[in-house]
Amino acid sequence: MTKSLIVVFFCLCSLSLFASTFRPESLTPDQWKEDIEFLKVNLFKTHPDPFFKTSEIEISSAMETLQSRIEGLEWFEIYSELTRIVALIGDGHTAIHTSPMLNRYPVYPYVFSDGVYIIATDEAHLGLVNTKILQVGGFSTEEAFDRLSVFVAHDNDWGLKETAPNYFITAEIMRAAGLANGRGELEIVVEKDEEIFTSTITPVEGEISLLQERIGNTEKRMQNENYWYEYCPDSRILHFHFRRCQSQKGKPFLFFNFDMFSFIRKNPVEKLVLDIRQNGGGNSLLLEPFMLRVMFDRKLNREGKLFVAIDRGTFSSAILNAISMSKRTKSIFVGEPTGGSPVHYGEVRKLTLPNSRIQVSCSTVLWKTTSDTSEAFMPDILIERTFEDYYLMMDRVIEAIRSF
Repeated sequence: MTKSLIVVFFCLCSLSLFASTFRPESLTPDQWKEDIEFLKVNLFKTHPDPFFKTSEIEISSAMETLQSRIEGLEWFEIYSELTRIVALIGDGHTAIHTSPMLNRYPVYPYVFSDGVYIIATDEAHLGLVNTKILQVGGFSTEEAFDRLSVFVAHDNDWGLKETAPNYFITAEIMRAAGLANGRGELEIVVEKDEEIFTSTITPVEGEISLLQERIGNTEKRMQNENYWYEYCPDSRILHFHFRRCQSQKGKPFLFFNFDMFSFIRKNPVEKLVLDIRQNGGGNSLLLEPFMLRVMFDRKLNREGKLFVAIDRGTFSSAILNAISMSKRTKSIFVGEPTGGSPVHYGEVRKLTLPNSRIQVSCSTVLWKTTSDTSEAFMPDILIERTFEDYYLMMDRVIEAIRSF
């Protein structure tokens, strides 16, 4: 597998925060106050239970305090505080997402079980690729992510690990968290090959092409595919990657599913893996033809033959798929806990603040398809990813399934 650097375009969020011609610094205090009042009324009215985690008094008080301080705040401080207030709801679907319209740092961290590492940078910061972060803005990595966590809407700690990097690279949020200086510069202390050094990163405007050193050829080739399958003749495992719960143009899922099971029928498949890692959701019903087919497969719907791979990126409709598989099949679940809760809010509606045009995603439905009220859907076999797994491109989830 090649070690050469590969260009990776990270899709950091699907929501556009500001219109392209919008200048947030031009808003008057009264316009910001009008936006805050709009948010309060519509957030409380739209969400099925906006106070299930944080009291109405606390959320309303935070909004009133922000309104009273408007005159003394810069626009990015108002934006960041709005982000924090929405995160108080405690629902991973209800959030102000980060946006490419904001200033961003050309580094991307990942939280492994053995530390936080920078896994991608732009060309100017290649010396930081695969370094371990020891300090951020004078704080330990743990303290820094604790300060950052209040701005990140999440269901559980695994969802926080999945989503926090998108906020970490946003200069406005990092300034508000006290992790970047007044000019937005981010000072980090990192370690690589037993050498410790300090680097100061300046935020940039516009799109960033990030370079990642370790990425498998299949991932590189299939990064725009919603679903695909691979067959390993040696282990006789068919690996079904279900990356997005949405039909792919030119490859309807019904036809894809028929083709996959035709392949299974004609080849000596001993184990079937449904891989919903990094599946952020969509239409949970899309997978129904697969479930119906596998339910009645006497060969594969047996203990030790059918597996589901999950991780912190398994969210929303993908969790509903996991629950359905656990109820209707003899699946064994392998990997990390999911980034969302089994019982969770969803079916997002967008609220656009009238003056700033900030978009807020807000849940409208409580999905309760299980009696499992735990914070995450838990795997039967827990496998947490280490930096070494990543660097050596080892998939210990598939290794565990292979040797089960």
